[in-house]
Amino acid sequence: MTFTGAGSSYSLCRSAAVSSSMYTDFNAHSLAAGDLMMNFPHYEKLLDNTILIAPSRSGNTSEVIRGIQRAKREYDVPCVAVTAAEESDISALADLELSFPWIYDESVCQTRTVTNLYMIQLFMIAVIGGQQRMLEEIQEAVHNEEGYMKKNREKLKQIAEEAKWEKVVVLGDSELEGISDEAAIAFKEIPRVPSNYHHILDVRHGPMVLVDDRTLVIMAVSPFEAQLQNDLIVDLQNRKALVCSVGALEREEIKSDFHIQVPEYDNYGVMGIPFIYVPQVIAYYKAVKRGVNPDQPPELDSWVEL
Repeated sequence: MTFTGAGSSYSLCRSAAVSSSMYTDFNAHSLAAGDLMMNFPHYEKLLDNTILIAPSRSGNTSEVIRGIQRAKREYDVPCVAVTAAEESDISALADLELSFPWIYDESVCQTRTVTNLYMIQLFMIAVIGGQQRMLEEIQEAVHNEEGYMKKNREKLKQIAEEAKWEKVVVLGDSELEGISDEAAIAFKEIPRVPSNYHHILDVRHGPMVLVDDRTLVIMAVSPFEAQLQNDLIVDLQNRKALVCSVGALEREEIKSDFHIQVPEYDNYGVMGIPFIYVPQVIAYYKAVKRGVNPDQPPELDSWVEL
């Protein structure tokens, strides 16, 4: 399986590829649609005997459309499109289109769409892989979301409004690497602050030099190696960063400045559903505090047409 998308959708593809490799019998990859479109000959071996899975809010993004067109023309590659809009440009190309118009965001900055596309892809992977427990946990996460949001909203608002941070580092591994990358994009788009994503321990390999007292770090806590993660948190705090952790560990087990506890899931990817709420809400309240429109970033369209 080859997951392909542009922007936020590509970030979701990265998580989906990891989850697919874990829970199905397929080899899975992710490709940025623009990369596939421009450098098609470099990916010919990867495209041989694959199926394209293309998440897209609009279903009209040029890079996605052109990449699928060429893959189908030259390799007869089947395509499954997952969209938030009906009767889009991708409809005529896809062998199967799954459209969910009720998840479409009017805001240019996708939040509802992103969360739902992430959940839908995880649901597809669970079905393909016969992972019944994952299906149950996805349902649990969705049903628990409203109470979870109400419980943590004021704490997240406090992080946005009271701290002096001006830039963000998002850390996440494994199945959450893509959704963590999307979190960094949300900070660029919604409050318009500089932000970057890194794997958790990789932040020490160079990016740490930019961490200072104006940095907010959001960490998606892995269920493994708590001591290594706590050691990193201390290193970040020694550089005066504000650290917000999100994970299943109890508050007393984690050394972060703020901790958002989520249920412990057997399938780690399910944690991405409650995780993404944290950066989205902090980004929203930061935008409000800065006096910028959280829905309409300047010179950014809902989708790109080349």
